[in-house]
Amino acid sequence: MARFLAACRFLLVIPVVGCVLLTAGVVIMGIGRIVTAGAQLLQAGDFSAKASKTMSLAVIEIIDLFLVGTVAYIAGIGIYKLFISNAEIELPMRLKINTLKDLEDKIIGVIVAALAVAFLGQAANAYEPETLLSYGAGIALVIAALGFFVRHVGDGQPD
Repeated sequence: MARFLAACRFLLVIPVVGCVLLTAGVVIMGIGRIVTAGAQLLQAGDFSAKASKTMSLAVIEIIDLFLVGTVAYIAGIGIYKLFISNAEIELPMRLKINTLKDLEDKIIGVIVAALAVAFLGQAANAYEPETLLSYGAGIALVIAALGFFVRHVGDGQPD
């Protein structure tokens, strides 16, 4: 039974491959958005303040796409490293993942950045301050909850 359970960890190759495919798809989509937005800007020839605001919003949305791709990549690498193979993977020091807590912290960090970028996108396009305030408050609550989680849950050690 122990050998069977140990071998079952290789089922996690499926989500690792899925995460890599998601990363590739999101990056390709982001690059496509960059090319099409640039082409539209050049075709229109409009460099007014309104066009700049529209372009800024497109840039923020593209950055958000890349952050989502980063989350998928980190999740894939983390699952692979934690459950499938102990082989050393060439990663920047910032992405070293040795425990499930390390993986959670990395993913939460990128999620917080993605939420900040999403808020920037809303702020750039906001016409009603009350709507923007409630949107920002909701994001702040989520970030606070994630911060509490990172600080107080999962490491099993008292402060």
